[in-house]
Amino acid sequence: MSRSQRIATTVAVLVTIAAIGAKYYESEIIGTATKLHMQRIADQEDLAGDIAKRRRTVTGIHRQLLIAPPADAMVPELFDFMTQLSARTATGEISLPWSAYLYTTHVREALERPAGSARPTREELAKEIQEGVEFFYLQKRPDVRGTKVTDLWDDGGESFTLEEIQQAHREGRDLTRGD
Repeated sequence: MSRSQRIATTVAVLVTIAAIGAKYYESEIIGTATKLHMQRIADQEDLAGDIAKRRRTVTGIHRQLLIAPPADAMVPELFDFMTQLSARTATGEISLPWSAYLYTTHVREALERPAGSARPTREELAKEIQEGVEFFYLQKRPDVRGTKVTDLWDDGGESFTLEEIQQAHREGRDLTRGD
């Protein structure tokens, strides 16, 4: 075997090992990348004195959770909380329903905090999440997979409008079975 063939074989083996490792740790990689991306957005906006991207993200989450959009003063803190929560949610360590509960609890407590209180640091927010995990004894279920790359490309599956749901109910159709 020539030197170039050994190098090509070694590279092929290393690429295969890296691909297997990336597939095995896919949700951890996605969670870490998401957290780093969100931290970069926050850092850039803090330097620029702007909160437009963070406001758009936080408002979108509030819309999904059916809660009122936050005041601009709360946006950086809530975005930091979501940043800390994102990696643990992506891996499946904290399920989406529990993530929603921890987030809405934080929002409620932030609203009840006295005016002029210092904004929690990222480390304090991470500690708050960890305390919630320990208090509620949240554990990753072995049958629940974390976020995969295909989940990011997927269109989210079939969804229905309120009108479609109401019409199916009137007609006695079960949308979960595809009737």
